[in-house]
Parts: sequence; structure tokens; C-alpha cells
Amino acid sequence: VEQIESYIPFTGAHISPDSEMFALKVRGESMLGAGIYDGDILFVHKQDIVEDGEVAAVLIEDEATVKRVYYDREENTLTLVPENPKYKVMRFHGEQLNQIRIIGKVIAGRYEVK
Repeated sequence: VEQIESYIPFTGAHISPDSEMFALKVRGESMLGAGIYDGDILFVHKQDIVEDGEVAAVLIEDEATVKRVYYDREENTLTLVPENPKYKVMRFHGEQLNQIRIIGKVIAGRYEVK
């Protein structure tokens, strides 16, 4: 469920003006090792496929998460890897994959002004 809190201007030399983008506010500490902190704003390019190892926004049932994504085609397994050892790696396969959708690639972030 989308919950629009505000609009944030974003300009980037590597982003075309017609790109579909959105921003999300991070809750939690699972990506600390990637420099992503609770309260940060992440800019996400809408796309349903990312390369192995890229950081993506992923929808699991009705909840979004940000993790490194790996897909093993031979095993038909999607693995979501946090960047904090306090959190567990999540693996999905078979019918579980029907409940998961990559919603975009994280392309930039900024610290939340507190």
C-alpha cells in the first residue's frame, strides 16, 4: 500500500527525465553495512528485475524491504541478503516466489534531516 508523505526533488546526471522513480523512508537497521540507516530516504528506480548483488526494494506479500538480491535460476531460488549480521538471510523458492515482487533498484540515498 502506497503512503505518500511528501514529494522530494531529485536530479541525477545518470537518470533520464522520463524514468519512473519513487522514494522510500527506511525503517530498521538491516542494511547498515551498505550505509543505509533508519530514517534515510532512498531513491528507487521502478523495475522488476535487478542484477545479482544489487540493492533493491522488494515487496514480500504486502510489506516492503530493502536487501541485496540474488537469484539462482537452476534452483529457482531468490535470496535476500541483509547488510547487518544481526539479521537473517531470507530465501524463497517454488510457490513462495509468487508472494515476492521486486519493485525497484535503489539508486541513491540521503540522510534524513532530523
